[in-house]
Formats: sequence, structure tokens, C-alpha cells
Amino acid sequence: MSRPPQQKVVTPFQECLVRLRSSTRITQRQLASRSGTSHASVNRWELGRGTPKRDNVEILGRALEMEGVPNATKLLLAALRRTLEGTGLPEWAQDLESIERSARHVTIVTPAMVPGYLQCPALAEAIFRAGMPGASAEEIRRLVDLRTERLGALPDLSVTAIFPAAAITCLSESLRREQAAYLIKWAESGRVAIHLVPEGSALLVPASPLMLFRLVTGDIAAVSDHADGNVVHKESHHDRLAGEVTWALAASLPVALSLDVLRKLA
Repeated sequence: MSRPPQQKVVTPFQECLVRLRSSTRITQRQLASRSGTSHASVNRWELGRGTPKRDNVEILGRALEMEGVPNATKLLLAALRRTLEGTGLPEWAQDLESIERSARHVTIVTPAMVPGYLQCPALAEAIFRAGMPGASAEEIRRLVDLRTERLGALPDLSVTAIFPAAAITCLSESLRREQAAYLIKWAESGRVAIHLVPEGSALLVPASPLMLFRLVTGDIAAVSDHADGNVVHKESHHDRLAGEVTWALAASLPVALSLDVLRKLA
């Protein structure tokens, strides 16, 4: 009995290059000419028979940007990284990824928003669209998937999340209900403990999202989230940062009362 032919796997870089070039309506030969590469190389990359070096990716990206494709270099580099490393996380997050996978618990404090781990798909999409107005629908969808599937991909990680109730109440009614139901679902899973800072109370510290990870070794890793990436803090900062987490926890509602608030919002 013959086996069905095996379907060829399309790499993220292959798919991205074909899609971006096709959007400009230029041929492989024209892209090769504009980027100073050979037609044979462009053809090979689009067929998935190899991946270019980073320098060549940047050259291709600049050529496509000259043809009117915004952020082509950034998109191609991200696709190359996913092809080579199996992850869509940017370079500055590689250390964070290692921390996540070796951690057993994380306490997250966010001063204004629902933590990324706990954002429902609709909220994550709204945030990415606001922060990346030039991104394609496909890129937004990929980022939403990365964010909303992250906690599910870390089955050994439990979470304590501290954030303002206003991060939910400020949303539109439909989005508020979806996000509240999403949080309740995670809380009922037993992996997530939610502490809402009640409306009318100010969360003075930390100034930016902060994550305290307890690793399987018993060590602590402290990571802050900023607009240009994550910062992994030195051990000498841990006591101060742990104090900020303690302050935030004291300003928030207990788990049971936080769940009551969420159920009223769902």
C-alpha cells in the first residue's frame, strides 16, 4: 500500500519572503537585481531550499521597502529568527524565555494594564494594533497568538497577578465582558491567583510592569517590561523590587474579593 506524498513544510522565512515580494508585484529576478543578489538565490530561498544570512535578509528588506513595503526588514528578520530558532520572540526576549521555562512561579505587577499572560485575544489585538499601526494583519495575528498562547505553553508555571480593576472597567462593554470571563477561566484553573487593585486606589509602584520569577533552583529572577524590551535586574535590586511587589499586594483585594469583582464585570 503506497503512502500519501508527504506535504512539504513551508518555513516562516519562505512564506514571508514570497508574500512580501508578491505584494509588490515584482518578479524574483527584479528583486534580485534591486537587492544585488542572484536570481538563483532568491528562487532557492522562496522554494525553502535554504535560508540567507542576516546581511542578505537586511538587503532584501531594504529593497522591498523601496518598493513600498513598510517594515519589510523587520518582518523578514523576525521570520528568519522563527525559522532558525523555532521562536518568534525578539532577541531581547531570549533570556526571558529561558527564565520562563525554568520558573515555577511568577508574581506580576502591572500598574495600568492586564498582564500580557492574561490578556484575552481581543484585548491583545487591540493593544498591538494601537502600538503597531504599520503592522500587517498577519503580523498582528502572529503576535496575538504568541501572547495569548504563552501561558498555555508553560504548564509548570503558576501566576500571581496584581493589576488595577480599572484596566478592565475602562474597556468597552463587550471587551470588558470577554476579558473578565477570560480571567475567571484562568483563576478557576488553579494556576492563576488574581489580586485587583480597587478603583479609587493608586498603584504607585512599580512604575512599569514587573515580574518576579521563582526558578526551579530556588533562585529569583526579576524582569521589568519597558517599551524597548525587557530588563533582567541584577540580584542587588531584588530586595527593592520585592518590596514594591509587597506594597502592591497590600494595596490590592484578596483573591476571593477580586473574583467577585470579575464576576460582576463578566
